Amino acid sequence: MKKRLFQFFKKYWPIFIFILISLLFFYPVFLENKIPLPTDALVGAHIPWSEVKWKGYPAGVPIKNQEITDAISQFYPWRKLVGEFWRAGKVPLWNPYMFNGTPFLATLHSAALYPLNLLYVFFNDYFSGYMVAWLEFATGGHAGLWLPLLLYFERKMLLEKKAIYVIAVVATYFMIFTAGDFQVPLFISITYLLFGAYLIYFEIKQKKESLKNLIYLIFVFILGIILSAPQLLPTIELFLQSVRQYDPYIKEYFYGLMGWEKITNFIWPDFFGNIVTRNYWGKYGFHEYISYVGIIPLVYVFYSFIVKKAILEKFFWFLLFISLIFLFPTPFGLLPYKLQIPGLSTSSASRIIYLVDFSLAALTAYGIDKWLKSKDTKLLKITFLITVLCCISMGLLRLIMLNSQYTNFTYPTISNLSVSFRNMIPQTVLLIFFLCVLTVFYKAKLVFGGRKIENYFLYLTVVLMMLLSLADILRFAWKNTAFGPIKFLFPETEITNYLSNNSGTSRIAGGIPTNLFMPYKLYSAEGYDPLYPEKNSRWYSIVDWGNTDNLGGRYGIIHYFESSAINYAAVKYIVDYKKDIHGQINSKGDFYKGVDSLRYLEVFREGEITIFENKKALPYVWLTNNYFVAENINDSVNKMIKSDYPILLLNKTPREILGKNNPKYSVTEIVKGYNEIKFNTSSDEDSLLFLSESYYPGWKAYVDGKDSEIFVANYLFQSIFIPKGEHLVSFQYKSMSYKIGIVSCIITVSLLIGLWVYERKSININPDI
Repeated sequence: MKKRLFQFFKKYWPIFIFILISLLFFYPVFLENKIPLPTDALVGAHIPWSEVKWKGYPAGVPIKNQEITDAISQFYPWRKLVGEFWRAGKVPLWNPYMFNGTPFLATLHSAALYPLNLLYVFFNDYFSGYMVAWLEFATGGHAGLWLPLLLYFERKMLLEKKAIYVIAVVATYFMIFTAGDFQVPLFISITYLLFGAYLIYFEIKQKKESLKNLIYLIFVFILGIILSAPQLLPTIELFLQSVRQYDPYIKEYFYGLMGWEKITNFIWPDFFGNIVTRNYWGKYGFHEYISYVGIIPLVYVFYSFIVKKAILEKFFWFLLFISLIFLFPTPFGLLPYKLQIPGLSTSSASRIIYLVDFSLAALTAYGIDKWLKSKDTKLLKITFLITVLCCISMGLLRLIMLNSQYTNFTYPTISNLSVSFRNMIPQTVLLIFFLCVLTVFYKAKLVFGGRKIENYFLYLTVVLMMLLSLADILRFAWKNTAFGPIKFLFPETEITNYLSNNSGTSRIAGGIPTNLFMPYKLYSAEGYDPLYPEKNSRWYSIVDWGNTDNLGGRYGIIHYFESSAINYAAVKYIVDYKKDIHGQINSKGDFYKGVDSLRYLEVFREGEITIFENKKALPYVWLTNNYFVAENINDSVNKMIKSDYPILLLNKTPREILGKNNPKYSVTEIVKGYNEIKFNTSSDEDSLLFLSESYYPGWKAYVDGKDSEIFVANYLFQSIFIPKGEHLVSFQYKSMSYKIGIVSCIITVSLLIGLWVYERKSININPDI
């Protein structure tokens, strides 16, 4: 029994090591009752939670890392909603809580079809919400974690030509494309094609079969795309109609290209300070440019470079070189933005750091493997050289600091350099320790060469190397990852309770930061998402500016509350506070423009936060006989914002003839379900019904189960004809692109099963195949 256990552990010890590392990293979850989400930032920096006096925090809740709040403003609310859809047995196609209603699955970031989201089906709402938040930002990481497996299956597929590996590659691609990220899957796809071509021409070396193998490679890639069509087709449809191409965000950050000075990040990750310790002094953000893989792994990367390279090892050097070219502001790095390549030109170049770090990890493995086989002194020499260079760099920096009076450096610059000096110490000390470990090993090798004891020193060296690397990377990870108290995971406040109890099917706006209203089931006219319909963004321009020309990018926020266009969005409550010119709470400041007008009535207050009721807000559903047909967009906008009474503006003339008198009507039992809105109507006249839900291709309307034509109303919303009498009305979102994707997926699965069955039958007929 003991022998079996030993053999089992010997075979699978790397898996146990990974499990142990994971348990170590997540110890705050098990020992401190925390969760891997920045809940401290939620209650410490966001209205209305920051205005609440939380027990045990008399001076306010301290915030560890305020730069990663997307985890709570995007990923947690979205995945919580995804879980609700799947547990209800519905596909997460439509999000009614943001942007007056918006596509949900199509945004990609929701990761609605990602197979690991099946956890949502089996666990309750509370568990799935925080335990499957996947460590702050999860989309790119979850897409990227499949790359090693993909390359493994790809190589086996090209070498052995077995159906099982074709299926494995295609299935892996489904995981990658549905994980919720755009750029990392794109980089993975490029890597897949480059790696396949490299294998065909440099490892397989069958010139006559090269073209056939390339076609085979591309065909399997296309199968992976088609299998993922239920996700990709809705996303492409939304992208072509989205505000993404107009988003100026990426330009403000130099397209996410890493400045040359930040090459230091690979050696000293905190050279320019750290956002957590509040001493970051580098350009742009900190989080976007984290590229550290560990100082000891870098030593092995350099060792890999100077020692004869294996065939596959050369590919990873090539991949590293290409990735670095596009990461830094080289002509190639700027090329996607100059050429306005769709998708890439609106995305951050820093995402390619994933490929850089993946290449470094692969080269580290090659370096370690080669050293374990040769045990030559080149590793010692490299470590010594890097250590000396690090010490010299620290010495020069210290010299500048001590002689600052003789330089032109200002006090802030010297202060920043002192931060850099302190943050160079951990990695430099680690190098010195590693140098000592290697020195002891080589001394032992000289003394005990050829004896069994030499192997013990080798094992000890490897263990110490792993422990030093683990300590280094865990220290860095713990420093930058926020684990917040569970009790701060969207706790209730008097403000949220009032809105939850009174808003019903109406919407809110202002005050509460975008998306943070979702866990409370509050519908909002606002939202934050890099991918949402352009038309919704133009609606914010109508509200704020009276035209459709001023697009707001990824943030759909209302700044001015004077426009009557807000009324048609059923915005009943405005959350606001007096603020200074920087947007900070200040009792001597001002509310948003228009909020203090007679149109808005103060109905509730908690601390400095006030809830105003919009007395002119229209119901979520209403009926009328009076309508206009807008000749063009400007005509529609002008009529809507200048009218003192509710008007209905349609994109075309209805076939039905309506009476002149407005109907007496009632709308009851409104249910906003999953991808569906149902209610009952009763009216004494034929009428037009207005629904305050964004129109997007895929919406269908039914009156008593019969199709009803949908008109685009008041630029953004929906309207249908309702005959007089009592009726059951249903609006359902049925994405055609998703349906086409499902059919494509089923065909692909059938093809793969057929391929596997055909291969099995061929083997049974001819066992030598």
